Amino acid sequence: MPEGPEMVFLKEQAEQFLGQPVMRAEGSARGFPFDRLKNQELTSIQTFGKELLFCFPGFAVRVHLLLFGKYAINGKLNRELRLGLAFDNGEINFYACGCRFMQEPLESLYDWSTDVLHASFDTDKALEKLCRKPNRIIGEALLDQTILAGVGNGIKNEVLFRNRIHPESLVGEIPEPEVRRLIAACTSFSFEYLDWIREGRAEEHWLVYKRKECPRDHIPLLKAKIGKWGRSSYFCEKCQQLFLPDG
Repeated sequence: MPEGPEMVFLKEQAEQFLGQPVMRAEGSARGFPFDRLKNQELTSIQTFGKELLFCFPGFAVRVHLLLFGKYAINGKLNRELRLGLAFDNGEINFYACGCRFMQEPLESLYDWSTDVLHASFDTDKALEKLCRKPNRIIGEALLDQTILAGVGNGIKNEVLFRNRIHPESLVGEIPEPEVRRLIAACTSFSFEYLDWIREGRAEEHWLVYKRKECPRDHIPLLKAKIGKWGRSSYFCEKCQQLFLPDG
């Protein structure tokens, strides 16, 4: 599943179509009003967490790439097209994604202060939300998009490793300054990740995600599906501290 930095990079790629009217809108997205988009000018593109938002006068189109979504700019893939938008100067096509037509103001739908890549991200609010559920596993809590929109499995694994915290630690057992540092790391790492994507070298910088050996202790990393969502966690039992109740 693409994470926030990947969606920002996609936004940057799609900005070539800004100011252009939609010449053709097509696809298999169920119940989607493709005719409403024709001849409408693309006025802006925004992201919220893992969502891409195409903004037109009076409405917006949300695209979420889900787990296996793909896209092609000025090209096509051999897959079922969910949403395709053609402009005078090119096209963008989406596959295996979720699409939604929205007429409500985006400000009424999105809390931008929860997006780790947004200028208005609020660390104090994120800390407060995390601390409301002290018995939650931190490896699951960091993936909550209502708290840290844009943080995905890769960012979660890397941030926990860099801060030496075991993914099965309980939020309420981790000292509050450490939780605050985790939140700050989610933001700073997301911006670093975005720079690496722009350079085409993102995977080179993973320390533990999809790796086999701890780069600090040079012992095998453990891999486990943790939390109710069963997302894969890569961690080192030696250098990542497990915070649990005493006894």
